[in-house]
Amino acid sequence: MAKKKKERFPKKELNTWLRSHSNWNHQDWANLIEDLSSQGFHEWTDTELGRNEIGFYLETKHR
Repeated sequence: MAKKKKERFPKKELNTWLRSHSNWNHQDWANLIEDLSSQGFHEWTDTELGRNEIGFYLETKHR
């Protein structure tokens, strides 16, 4: 049985999103998660752990 290749973390997409969002609210967050999901980042958007990783990245890279 072949191993499933791990999806890459959407770092490029999150950095692009951060350039236009210095602050965000719940609706912005929901839109981001929906957009990432539509781009195929289900490993990160479909679980609480994955969404927490995205949130942590945004908070640590937020300027």
